[in-house]
Amino acid sequence: MRLVFAIASHLHMTAGTVLNTMGAHELMCWAQVLGDAKKPPPALELSVEDEIAAWR
Repeated sequence: MRLVFAIASHLHMTAGTVLNTMGAHELMCWAQVLGDAKKPPPALELSVEDEIAAWR
């Protein structure tokens, strides 16, 4: 919920205002959050043992 509030509170700002009001750490956090959204999800690894256990 905090992330949603943070995004909503910064949407009305211009890029210059954001750069002036955000610290370097906050900018790095946003870059990581927004960058992670572009990464594909990791490939699923199926285990034979897990599959057998699921059918028991």
